[in-house]
Amino acid sequence: MINLNIFRFVRFYDSLKLCGFSRGFWDATVLSCSLLCGYPVASFGQPDLEGIWGIDRSLFRQYSEVRYTEEGQRRHDAYDVLVDDFSYQCIPSGLGRAWDEPDTVVKIEQFEDRIMIQYEMFDLVRTVYLNQNGHPVEPVSSTVNIHGEPIPTMGHSIGWYEGDTLMIETIGYARGNITTLLRYPPQSMALRSIEHIYRDENDRLVVSIDWVDPITLAEPLASTNRYLRSEFDLTVYGCIKEEFDHG
Repeated sequence: MINLNIFRFVRFYDSLKLCGFSRGFWDATVLSCSLLCGYPVASFGQPDLEGIWGIDRSLFRQYSEVRYTEEGQRRHDAYDVLVDDFSYQCIPSGLGRAWDEPDTVVKIEQFEDRIMIQYEMFDLVRTVYLNQNGHPVEPVSSTVNIHGEPIPTMGHSIGWYEGDTLMIETIGYARGNITTLLRYPPQSMALRSIEHIYRDENDRLVVSIDWVDPITLAEPLASTNRYLRSEFDLTVYGCIKEEFDHG
């Protein structure tokens, strides 16, 4: 049975238009009322991606074949996971590494103007602003750690919706590695990625990413992870870099 308050809300919404208020004004008013009434923002035009998600081990860390440039191959061959892995400093090697982590959860929250993605691994908080007019001239990382310190290997992200899919473009990466789980594709400051995030017909979260790096990759790289709703809440990871000091 539909709550009668919804009908009152709709009549109020229509009355604003009849009174001549601009679309931007009454859209903002509708959003404010929806929040006050407890209605999810996603129900007003955004696909609902919110929740706490854990990796689906039947489909994760799926990467296309990596083809390196000469420079990319040089960097790959020079990489020593026992020495060069940023994880020892409680820093993800790159965005792919954050999505690839199998033993922690990811929390997504949606707002009118931004998306908040919290990666339990290393206590990362990523803020993706929506419908921006491009990236800033000097991009700053969209991801910070628990101390509020920017994580340059995660790049600067902006997002928008295309139908039921959240699209996120990220540039401004620092040098690192797209991931360091099972493979070690290096990333340069020229890396650009596009994430496609959506829920499939079985209420699973799918994250597909296209990676383009003219310095290290001879052709685009593609990756896919799938996530299930988690029965566990987000907790503090509490990484302490001294614990990983190999001397």
